[in-house]
Amino acid sequence: MSSTDGETPVAALGPLTLEDLALRSEKAYDDHMATYTATEVLHKAFMATPAYDQDVVDIVDAAYLLIREYRVKTKQEWRTASREWATAAGVEIPPELPDTFDDEGEV
Repeated sequence: MSSTDGETPVAALGPLTLEDLALRSEKAYDDHMATYTATEVLHKAFMATPAYDQDVVDIVDAAYLLIREYRVKTKQEWRTASREWATAAGVEIPPELPDTFDDEGEV
């Protein structure tokens, strides 16, 4: 029988419990979702600029690219943490769920 939470350490993961793995997965998800908030704030700040300013455009473009790179990283960390928790909890991962992905159109 599988359990999705608990305070008993998971075999082969040292002192980590299912609860620890779930919290790690939740934090990774929150970090990933924060990248969407960051781009929304960036967009609002850009739109509030009273006139076209190439320096502002360049700064916003650079910041957006940095956030997109970080988004790819946080997405992989979230997926890895989620898979680790699911495996330890005995939750089946659908076979059609790819191990690799691109960042286009997917949360």
